[in-house]
Amino acid sequence: MSNVLLAAVWAGLTLLLLVSGANQPVFLLLHHASHALPAVCWRLLSMAGEWTLVIALLLWRAALVPEKLPRYVLAVVAGIAAAIALKAGFAVQRPPLVLPQGSVQLLDVLPGNGSFPSGHAMAVALMCGLLAGRSHRGWQVAGLLLVALVCLSRLAIGVHWPLDVCAGAAVGYLLAVVASCVPAKRWPRGRQLLVLLLLLSVSVALWKLRLGVPNEAYLGYNLMVLVLALLAWRQNKNGA
Repeated sequence: MSNVLLAAVWAGLTLLLLVSGANQPVFLLLHHASHALPAVCWRLLSMAGEWTLVIALLLWRAALVPEKLPRYVLAVVAGIAAAIALKAGFAVQRPPLVLPQGSVQLLDVLPGNGSFPSGHAMAVALMCGLLAGRSHRGWQVAGLLLVALVCLSRLAIGVHWPLDVCAGAAVGYLLAVVASCVPAKRWPRGRQLLVLLLLLSVSVALWKLRLGVPNEAYLGYNLMVLVLALLAWRQNKNGA
């Protein structure tokens, strides 16, 4: 499936939830049904939508294919800016702050920013849209499944509405479409920029680790970011 079609599908789901008024009922249904699995499963899945991990994966890919670095940089900057602007603009409250006490079993720390759209859904959809490209259909299906699972994890944890994750995924795929229009070419000082971005990715990961490990998922998340950064640095050093 193309990124355009995927963006349209997620946008259609967003519209359907909006006009049907099913946002809260669907949240409660999926939130409670998801607790058949341990909380750690949902927290680990949710980590796949962390911007730092997404950036690390894209940097690793950029070390292998330097021509794609410009579109990756544009996509990530646009994605983070869009998430911040939309959350501040809509200022939607998260489920535990709206629903009656006891109806939401919060599985992680409740973020203090707006709920709409989901930054995790946006980040993982953007990453999968950028990495899928013309890859084998099996990889495309795996990417779509990962996006769906990350979206579900945000509902299971109790920090997002269905409307949030569907809209976030739609925006993520749309940004991937826009970024794909950027010509693939090597930047004159692309390798130096790649090294700087790697250092930034590692710095953020270490900073989060220094703040403490709020749950068992964050330790593995930070280690994965560091490993990906080291792999990208090694590939860059070898002149790929």
